[in-house]
Amino acid sequence: MRKIAAVVLVLFLVCSCTPAIVKNNANLMKLKAGMAQDEVSTIMGVPALSESYEASGGERVTILYYRTEEKETTVLSAKEECTPIVFVNGKLAGWGDRLTASDINLLKVKTK
Repeated sequence: MRKIAAVVLVLFLVCSCTPAIVKNNANLMKLKAGMAQDEVSTIMGVPALSESYEASGGERVTILYYRTEEKETTVLSAKEECTPIVFVNGKLAGWGDRLTASDINLLKVKTK
């Protein structure tokens, strides 16, 4: 009985997500810190959103957002459905909300 319940739960979770979301979540498992941005883009494909800025120390910070959840969102809150993948000077620094909220915010945007 437990096996049947587990299978039903897994099928529900897989079926409730679009194929792109399932693919993006699987592809996240293939990433390794230090990978080149081109290599990550080959694995992940085209991002849903992106940002790039020059940090105060001269570093180029790029954040690519990939849909990994399906929520009831608006265009203005689309980032809530995404996992950010962060690059510093073209190398993968990490991914996930915690990274952008803590570590990357230490790289202040350069002011002119």
